[in-house]
Amino acid sequence: MNRQVMWVDTALCTGCGACVAACPVGAVTLVDNADQNPKAHVDEEACTGCGACVDACPADAIQPVIPGELVPGELVPAPERPLPTAYQPGPLAETAGAVAVATGVGLLAKAAGALTRAVGRWLMRPSTRARPSTSFTETSAPAGDRGRAGRGRHARHRRRGRQ
Repeated sequence: MNRQVMWVDTALCTGCGACVAACPVGAVTLVDNADQNPKAHVDEEACTGCGACVDACPADAIQPVIPGELVPGELVPAPERPLPTAYQPGPLAETAGAVAVATGVGLLAKAAGALTRAVGRWLMRPSTRARPSTSFTETSAPAGDRGRAGRGRHARHRRRGRQ
């Protein structure tokens, strides 16, 4: 009868009881040791070798033992649990990222050019505050406009000597 039984490494066992709850045949129990910390114990007669306790143990304290093929009592390493894989972008994602950067740079260059042109036009337009003041008096107005020249309130005030 070549069946697989489990072995408990008491140095690693924390006594959490997860293996006791996972064993379908009740072959795993918690036993008090001399240091008063309960440790898991596998009953080799009742153990069916299903490996449920190996998967349930968070401390990896339970390992399978294959008697007969190896030196009796030698541990067989448990299969490695796959680690979660990190995200690796594919070639399409890398290309899309490069295209997005190139597009952004192009749009930024166009926006900077448009802003430069707008500021240049704004700076080059004639100023409304720098116009020379022209005062029309009756003597400087053309002959046909003598009656209409200087009709505003400011012109009347200037004629009368007020500011």
